[in-house]
Amino acid sequence: MEERNAKVYSDEQLASELKNKRAAGGGAKALSIAGVILVVAGLMTTLISVAIFGVILCLIGALVMNSHEKSMKQQIGDQLVRGLLESVFEEVDYQPTGHISGSVMDTAVLPVEFHTVEGSHDVKAVYKGMHIEMSGVTLIQENDYYNDDAGMWETVKGEAFKGQWLVCDFGHELSTELRVVARTGIKRLFSGSVVKTDNEEFNKKFIIQPEEEQNVRDILTPHIVDCIVAMSSGYGGKIYMSFLKKGQLHIAIQTEQPFFTLSRGKIEVEELRRRYQSELRWFTDFLDELMWVDTLYLGRESSVCVQFEQASEEEEEL
Repeated sequence: MEERNAKVYSDEQLASELKNKRAAGGGAKALSIAGVILVVAGLMTTLISVAIFGVILCLIGALVMNSHEKSMKQQIGDQLVRGLLESVFEEVDYQPTGHISGSVMDTAVLPVEFHTVEGSHDVKAVYKGMHIEMSGVTLIQENDYYNDDAGMWETVKGEAFKGQWLVCDFGHELSTELRVVARTGIKRLFSGSVVKTDNEEFNKKFIIQPEEEQNVRDILTPHIVDCIVAMSSGYGGKIYMSFLKKGQLHIAIQTEQPFFTLSRGKIEVEELRRRYQSELRWFTDFLDELMWVDTLYLGRESSVCVQFEQASEEEEEL
């Protein structure tokens, strides 16, 4: 468990503290860059002592930078985020340096392959009787290849996904299981049914992957489709949703700005507070809209919503 910071700062004091920590982190980054330059120079001139000194600078810079980054996350969490969370949710368990586990994200079966997870600002709470969890995440993919020059296998790590991940447990079995997947610009081959809504903008931005085509309308009512389009337009990042029949909803938003981050430029605490409130509101507003869907849960009557078009091995532009 993260310890709460006992000291309470004014907005001016908090802005000053964050500014100083960001500046110190920038200095540590410059130290690391200088270390890299020395390593390269030392190897090119065969001055091993210079290269070793460069490695030491890189390590020191990385350690200092990580320390300041962790301290900033903790301070933002204690001074800003925790209070906002407690004003919206109940039973809040907030860990500024934690994140949703990979095993939880695996259950969403979304088209994001990864091996390890990094992240921050993990929130577990209750919203109107529903258990939720959210955090910023960076999903890392690892690929092995054989290095002929070195004569050995090596692993290359790359960023597969960066953004926000949210999970809601409704506490009731859903009427069907489906996924709403952002089109990625990659051509793929599909066979079977292509599910389309009456909303052309939705059809251009998303593909519906249903388990049971006839029941898609139970969740994706015209209003919910409109909400998803509005969410994607307002957020800017690619959105993926997974409605699991066991009663869970996963939402993944691919963005360079995960939860509760500092933006570049001058630090305005009140502006941060408004932005953080907005990051919470879009999620809770969407849950509120889902609660009005009579056919969300298993055993309720169906509504009219989605049209189906058959396509035999049709190539879709994702």
